[in-house]
Amino acid sequence: MIHQSFEQIIDSLAAKTPTPGGGAAAAMAGCMGSALFLMVVRFSRGKKANVDREADLTRVEASLEGHVKRLLPMAERDCKSFDLVSAAYGMPKDSPANMALREKAIQEAMVGAMVVPEETLCMVRDVFVVMQQVVGCIGKAIVSDLASGASLLLAAAEGAHLNVRINAAFLTNRDLADRTLDRANTVLSEIRRQQLTIAVSVDKMLT
Repeated sequence: MIHQSFEQIIDSLAAKTPTPGGGAAAAMAGCMGSALFLMVVRFSRGKKANVDREADLTRVEASLEGHVKRLLPMAERDCKSFDLVSAAYGMPKDSPANMALREKAIQEAMVGAMVVPEETLCMVRDVFVVMQQVVGCIGKAIVSDLASGASLLLAAAEGAHLNVRINAAFLTNRDLADRTLDRANTVLSEIRRQQLTIAVSVDKMLT
């Protein structure tokens, strides 16, 4: 998906196919939000107002570059993980032995389909953690881009969290599902707080 045109991506999202779906869209939103954060950091470097923060901005820029690169393949990974679920559901169930193999394959695939969006969720949290170090360096002229990036990242987090939830719901291993959901809920709550902090700060600057 990384090398597809934007039009191809939109067409594939709209198609009547299991993938790409919400998990892939969440990962792409995460990429766009992170890219906007990276843009505002780059515009903030070299400003007189940030002369004492140049080293921090340089460090955050390099860190965000790494986060963007790690997020780029997540949409494709999400598709591949759910393709395994679809393949498992397509396995034969014409005998007790085949039904048992099918159920085992479904459960294993569901774990993978749950883990990938959880990784996306954690990546989004890490982007916010990095960015919070230099939010005060972002000038008024580009705070709308900062807030837009934060909104996209929140959308990515919400979408990824929903995909964790729906795949966890199909697991027979309820202990694994519950532990994963507890982690995901904690991460999402942290992301919501980070996004709200940025939104409130930007709103004050633009009022």
